[in-house]
Amino acid sequence: MKPAPRLTVEEKREGRDRILKLQGTADILGLPTLQDLFARLSKEDIRLLAVDLSATGFINSPVWAVITLYARRPSSSTRVAIIGMPDRIRGSFEMMGLQRELCTYPTLAAARQDLGLQAEE
Repeated sequence: MKPAPRLTVEEKREGRDRILKLQGTADILGLPTLQDLFARLSKEDIRLLAVDLSATGFINSPVWAVITLYARRPSSSTRVAIIGMPDRIRGSFEMMGLQRELCTYPTLAAARQDLGLQAEE
């Protein structure tokens, strides 16, 4: 059996917005990378954090926990949007009830429109 592709994260900045594109398998092996990344992001002034899952083959519950805990930070005004979620991931997302805490959108443009945010330079 072919091993699952390791997780890579591409970070893009657009003004005070951040777009994180997760590629590969978001499992326990990628957890330290994500924990460090979200710890760094929690110290920044971010208006919108969009997590792009369109190239993610799998995401497990500890990874969802990192994203959800970031979104729950009481002192933050950062909006968190999950974009491009494949159907193969949506089942576990909904089974854990995360749709009550994290908003999902097909695209970044749809997220910005729904949240009333204009793209920043």
